Amino acid sequence: MSSKQRSQIISRIALLCGSSLFCLLVIEIGYRVLDPFRHITSDEINRTEHGNLSEYDQTLGWRGVPEGQAELVTECNSVWLQHNRHGFRDVEHDDVGDHWPTIVFLGDSYTWGYEVEFDEMFVNKLRDMLPRFNIFNLAHRGYGTDQELLTFKRWRHDGPIRWVVLMFSENDVADNNSSFRWDKRKPKYRMIQNELVLTGVPVPKLADWTDSPTAERKSASWKRRIKDLLYHSHFLHDLSFRTRLHRSSKKREKMQVIDDEETDLTLTIDILKELKKEVEMRNARLIVFFIPSKGEIEQLDGSPAYQSAVAKLCEKIGIKYFDLAPHFKTTWFRTYFRLGMHWNSKGHQVAAEAIYEYLIRDVPLEQKQRDQTKSGRSANKQVR
Repeated sequence: MSSKQRSQIISRIALLCGSSLFCLLVIEIGYRVLDPFRHITSDEINRTEHGNLSEYDQTLGWRGVPEGQAELVTECNSVWLQHNRHGFRDVEHDDVGDHWPTIVFLGDSYTWGYEVEFDEMFVNKLRDMLPRFNIFNLAHRGYGTDQELLTFKRWRHDGPIRWVVLMFSENDVADNNSSFRWDKRKPKYRMIQNELVLTGVPVPKLADWTDSPTAERKSASWKRRIKDLLYHSHFLHDLSFRTRLHRSSKKREKMQVIDDEETDLTLTIDILKELKKEVEMRNARLIVFFIPSKGEIEQLDGSPAYQSAVAKLCEKIGIKYFDLAPHFKTTWFRTYFRLGMHWNSKGHQVAAEAIYEYLIRDVPLEQKQRDQTKSGRSANKQVR
């Protein structure tokens, strides 16, 4: 082979490599623009909870630590979490707006704002949209409908309550049917002689509540470090993500195991009846908003939407409900974090807008005009 031929081969290889790198660079830029996310390495993760954000409660199982605060770092995001003096991830409420109608939100980690900043939470976005309402967020991570009912029973408020909004998620039925969830003991309702009875209280206190280790970030192995380095590429991260997603969906198809604890709605319907009664005793109305599963919105599997069965129960006992799924399905941007099951900031925005559209139909015209006037004044101040 002549030197001329060798140089031609080398130049072609260099051109091929350069073209490939250029294409990969364009793809990488496209990923970062259209589907940006932050890659967090394994040695950064710190899912702090015991003593910082949750504490033992003999009735609820656990509750938020009053004025608790901590940094939460997951594989999706790092956020600063802070509770008010009552242990809720909410603003501090005073007596200034007690004459305003109140909206109470009950829920689990979605409503608590898992993995998003305080200003990104849909409840706080609604607070800006509905300035003439007192909005309380009584949610806490890991709660089922039963613990949300108990939280509402314990909560005291002297002002008028307009709505109690129950944010219902796909794992709530399993939560209601269990006395041990998320590595913690919890109470459980049972039907005894046609009466809903709370059992398992006081909830046994596990040693973790008093002797839990300080949350630490663990050092990763060299293999994991190389993987983390490669995963800073959004393109390579997405390839790996979709490969794992495909494998997990194949496993689900093979198993096809239905757990009665996951699907039995008997206890949930009785808890919803009790919550409805408690809400109406306070001259308020109960509305259930269904949080669609990530699998439904991103079409990860062919399983039916969980909310159709619960919606039938709500109709049966006269509870108004609203399914958020259609709003999420019409949104082009990603509304769930790439990993896990929770909404990202865009998902919270979609939820806030959908809930606002529903609630605003029932707001008297005079109050709408006052709110619009107030919003207009605020805008004028900002312009000046």
